[in-house]
Amino acid sequence: MSNLAYLPGHEPDQVPEEQPRGPQLENGYVRISHEVMRALGRARLRGSEYPIVLFIIDETWGWHVKHKVLRTSYIAKGLGIPATSVSEAVAELLRRRVLYRVGDSQGPIGFNKNYDQWQSKSSASKRVKRANQESGMIHHNAEQLVHDNGEQFIHQNRESNKDRKDRKDINPLSDSSDEHVSNDLESLFNEFWQAGLPKDGKKPAKQKFIALLKKQSDPAAFTARLIDDIRTRLDAAVPGFAKLHPKTYLNQQRWEDELPERCPHVAIIEAWNTEMPAHIEKVSPEDWTPDSHGFQALANAWHNFKTKPRSSTGKPVFTQEPEGIEFYREVFRRLAAVDRIHREESARWCRLSWAVKQQETIKIFKGEIA
Repeated sequence: MSNLAYLPGHEPDQVPEEQPRGPQLENGYVRISHEVMRALGRARLRGSEYPIVLFIIDETWGWHVKHKVLRTSYIAKGLGIPATSVSEAVAELLRRRVLYRVGDSQGPIGFNKNYDQWQSKSSASKRVKRANQESGMIHHNAEQLVHDNGEQFIHQNRESNKDRKDRKDINPLSDSSDEHVSNDLESLFNEFWQAGLPKDGKKPAKQKFIALLKKQSDPAAFTARLIDDIRTRLDAAVPGFAKLHPKTYLNQQRWEDELPERCPHVAIIEAWNTEMPAHIEKVSPEDWTPDSHGFQALANAWHNFKTKPRSSTGKPVFTQEPEGIEFYREVFRRLAAVDRIHREESARWCRLSWAVKQQETIKIFKGEIA
């Protein structure tokens, strides 16, 4: 149509191109008071803490909920920062009471709008660090710990035993400092011990764990990072991880390994329960654990579908979590449309643990289940 000619004065009006409108409130917004925003500005949040707080506010208040389950990997991907940084920052924000969590360490997380409750710095971190300094665990001036007559003394020079005994300005470490540090480290180890790994080899695991803590500037944040890492890997059903001994986890520094893709088991279970006929087995998320039949198969299939390109297209089946959930929902719809699924005897073999095996999922999607 570009070669049409028009009589002078009869040319069609030029329709101006629509200019991009930019972000619009109609596409979603977050209501937050000026008072809270000013409090955040005064909070002196460090590094990634401020964007994490804003991200959590957007994910909760932006959807008219007070709190929500938000995995470390999800926040990290949304902000484009390392998961380890997210884990450490969230742990600090929780201790400062800028954020709060409902239930255990895997529960929903939310923003605490009561800014008068915020702490300027983590009291737990300050307590551990101060106790470490008092006990000589942190040495700023190359101080040495020596043992004399059953008591520990701090000295800076290589003095003789006689000189040390004669000096009046050297104070023994107080028993209360040692006890304070011991209690803090013991408490952090107990949290780590309950993270979900098999409770085997407690004594060597404790020795290794405390040795690692003494090298950390923030032992509490480091502990929180390990706990979050363990639970993320258990949730993702990393092969063999559920049987890994705590000491092995520490010796191999498994928290430094790349985090696996998180499989949204609960959302996929909900899709199964919704799409399948009433006589087909319904699955409870509480019963669908890493030890249950099918959990590992689903986690592996999810990882492969999301990360490995198909030979036909050169692209993965899906790349985003919502796409993946919708993919499984479509798989279950197609399965529910198969005639023999509506027979009562199908309840004996048509189970979620079977349908989520990767090869079976592919067959269902392609219509090869008749």
